[in-house]
Amino acid sequence: MPRSAAGTKGAAAGESSPPLLPVNGRALLWLMGIRIVAISTLFLASLIIQASTRTILPLGGFYILVLATYALSLAYLVLHVRGISPRAQAILQLLGDLGIVTGFVYLTGGVYSPFSFLYLIVIGTAASLLRGGGLIFAGLSSVVYGVLVDLLVFGLIPLPPNMVGEHIVVPLSRVLWQLLIHIVSFFLVAILVSYLTESLRKTRLSLEEERERARQFAALTDHVVRSVTAGILAANMDGLVLHLNPAGSAILGIDDPESVIGLSIEDVLNLEGVRWGLLMVRARRGQSVRMEGTVPGGNPRLGLTVSQLKDEAGTQVGLVVNFQDLAEVEKETERQRLQERMAAVGELAARVAHEIKNPLASISGSAQMLSSQQSADATVRRLLGIVVEESRRLSNILDGFLAYTRPTRSTRAVCNLVPLLHDTVELLKSSEQRRPDHDIRLQLPTELPVLADEHQMQQLVWNLCLNALQAMPEGGELLITGELTGGQVVLRWCDSGTGMDETIRQHAFEPFVTTRPGGTGLGLAIVYTIVDEHEGSVDIECEPGKGTTVTVRLPLCEETP
Repeated sequence: MPRSAAGTKGAAAGESSPPLLPVNGRALLWLMGIRIVAISTLFLASLIIQASTRTILPLGGFYILVLATYALSLAYLVLHVRGISPRAQAILQLLGDLGIVTGFVYLTGGVYSPFSFLYLIVIGTAASLLRGGGLIFAGLSSVVYGVLVDLLVFGLIPLPPNMVGEHIVVPLSRVLWQLLIHIVSFFLVAILVSYLTESLRKTRLSLEEERERARQFAALTDHVVRSVTAGILAANMDGLVLHLNPAGSAILGIDDPESVIGLSIEDVLNLEGVRWGLLMVRARRGQSVRMEGTVPGGNPRLGLTVSQLKDEAGTQVGLVVNFQDLAEVEKETERQRLQERMAAVGELAARVAHEIKNPLASISGSAQMLSSQQSADATVRRLLGIVVEESRRLSNILDGFLAYTRPTRSTRAVCNLVPLLHDTVELLKSSEQRRPDHDIRLQLPTELPVLADEHQMQQLVWNLCLNALQAMPEGGELLITGELTGGQVVLRWCDSGTGMDETIRQHAFEPFVTTRPGGTGLGLAIVYTIVDEHEGSVDIECEPGKGTTVTVRLPLCEETP
């Protein structure tokens, strides 16, 4: 059986009835190593004693015992290499040690052997390796030692020779006393070592549980800190940086957050108008400080909160600095404001459009009937034609506005935007909106997969392309690019048109905001609604007279279209 399988099986058995402490191969190897070292030391000592005297000592039995120990150790190693169960290996090794110790006690005096304490080592080892093993091997040691003493007392085996060739005579009066002392000591050692081992096991399990909980808590804390969009910097009481989260490094333009650990907080957050010495003094006093600062060069402008960093006992151990790019905060606030205004306009439009469309249809129909009468002169017909044409234009505006305020239910599927962009550009090149001096170019990868409604994506692309061409009344270049980055599909429409001023840019996605005479101002509003429904974002960068860049970001779909 492989070692991993054996360990798993042993663990399962331990859960149902706990016979084992965690016995692993390393502990068994240590046991074999200690045994080899001990027997080799005794063997070397006997050789030195024999070499230092001219008397030939009766060490033949001892040499046989040494060879037996080496042979058993080799057998244990083979069993270990073959992956025998750790429990079986431990039992076999302990039984072998019991036999070796018994032989050694016999050779060194039997009842009066000074080495009978070696039984205690076997019992202690059994108690530390096997749950309940201490008492079992205390009983086995008592039986083996008692049998050895009985065999010697009743003359069933020869008395061992002493170191000078004489024989030891065992007094019968002290046999029972020796047996009682040894048996009591065996069981006392077994109980004591078992108790200590069990206490150690429980302590180790409790420590491992605490470590696992601490590891999970640390992992969760690290995940939370890494996931927040605000920058978090921790420093010690001397103002040296201990931690900087990824969001903070991105705001500060630092590639590797680990590179700033150990640096001064003044060097990492070098902000104009911020006196870190004063802030740290106030934070040490328990005051939470809020302020703003600017990175040298004017960008970005950060909002900071400095507070105390405390340990579990509530003792202050450092400072925590939370900071955000205020430009991003203002942009998010502007998006929320825009959504609120668009929702209000949408609710108003849904009510007004219904009230206007029916009278508008009546006006258009009546004007058409009047213009068809032969009694009407040319001037009246022309005026009635203007009424009909303007009614149709107003009806188209209302239809577009209703499409913006109440978009149809989308049916999303995985679609590749690359062929959709190519098809739209081909249609646009053949349309009347394109002038001969308009140059439209595409720079796209092979795939731009998104999970979206294809019809809405066509409408989005068409509106943005049409707006770009209308922004270049004197001709120019429209470059459409796409890329996959950061788990997003990023599309850009870059034109060389007239651009727009900052006031128009801030309100570009609101309905009826347009710079083109006769425009409805609904194209970008519909684009914003579609992108928002698909959990994306759209931004405009422009400068009057230097063109406009519209950037659309949509979540990347990992599935194959």
